[in-house]
Amino acid sequence: MSALFARRFALTVAPLLVMGGVVFMAIFGDHGLVRRHELRQQRAEIGRRIHDLELDNAASRRQVRVAETYQLGVRRLAAEELRLAPPGSTIYVFEEP
Repeated sequence: MSALFARRFALTVAPLLVMGGVVFMAIFGDHGLVRRHELRQQRAEIGRRIHDLELDNAASRRQVRVAETYQLGVRRLAAEELRLAPPGSTIYVFEEP
């Protein structure tokens, strides 16, 4: 009876246990379906963060351009109207005839 049980176990239960282990690892292992789902969610979140940072960078670049343009405009107005210039600069004034 014991040899029959061992043979039956070897032919039916052991392969089922091995297949169960393989399925378990395919779902819950380090490279399983659950881990892949978590990584996809992380990738999507990182993509959203990158997009938000790119929008912030574009807004910051626009602000810098506006500030530089404004600063140049203020300097030009000061030079033309008030005859002010940074140290070491020369202002040329041309009178109209």
